Amino acid sequence: MASLYNRAALASILFVGATAEESCPCPETLRIGGVSHGNEADKFWDPVYAAANRAAMDSSVDLDFARYDESSTLTGQGGQEIVDWMVDTIEKMCSGDNTVDGMFSTINDAAVLTALKANCLANGIPTVIINAGGNLAQESGSFLHFIGADDYNTGKDAGEKLLAACPTCQRFYCLDHCGGCTSWTDRCRGFEDAVGDAYGQTIQIDDSSEDAYIASVESVIIGTNALHNKHKKVKLAGVDTSPGLFEVLGDDEWLWGTSQQPYLQGYYPVQMLANTIRMGGQSLQTFNLETGP
Repeated sequence: MASLYNRAALASILFVGATAEESCPCPETLRIGGVSHGNEADKFWDPVYAAANRAAMDSSVDLDFARYDESSTLTGQGGQEIVDWMVDTIEKMCSGDNTVDGMFSTINDAAVLTALKANCLANGIPTVIINAGGNLAQESGSFLHFIGADDYNTGKDAGEKLLAACPTCQRFYCLDHCGGCTSWTDRCRGFEDAVGDAYGQTIQIDDSSEDAYIASVESVIIGTNALHNKHKKVKLAGVDTSPGLFEVLGDDEWLWGTSQQPYLQGYYPVQMLANTIRMGGQSLQTFNLETGP
């Protein structure tokens, strides 16, 4: 870290010493690519993409951050259709004659991990993982950083907090909104470990419509936000935040929600990749950069 601060100080001295006739050299524009499993209909990802674009402007980066078209018929974000699209996008960005200088991605499926290793890492492209797949990335040993929340610990913390908030609750359920993708699998596993024998099951959610959402939960037990007035005795808590969650917080049934700060998950990878590339591959030694909860 000392060398990093020294470089910053030297840059500052050189800047102050420039005459009126001289101009400070602008950094070379870098091309950085990104891909995620969040489609355009999923509002969680809006601040991630907004932050990445902001970081690109701040860091002189030509950003290509791909996002899946909202016209997709997927009911979850972890389906095979979106995995195939991510793999294809990674191959285009990290192989051929016009590769990106740096890459960041979520890992929501083993096929995505394989594509990143075979195309980006194999071609010497610095790569950062965001949001999902931190454990898989760390085990591979070649990615620069994971930026996001540890999903297992997120679920475990939620279970422990819910147990403390509702000691009379007899059954606890984890609602999987992501069709079995790695992030929710790990969250539900952590939640189950926290509540122990009181765990009911993981419920796969059909979020193609409000009625389908309600039906998928009611078929097992009872539901969440849309069932708020129908099942007053259910205690609810949320992972991730949304305008809808903020509207119901404060009611007796909705206990709390956690945030993994998606804005940081968009800003940090672009900024850190740009800095790492411009400093000849030097980067922070810390692998996990946890943004929440």
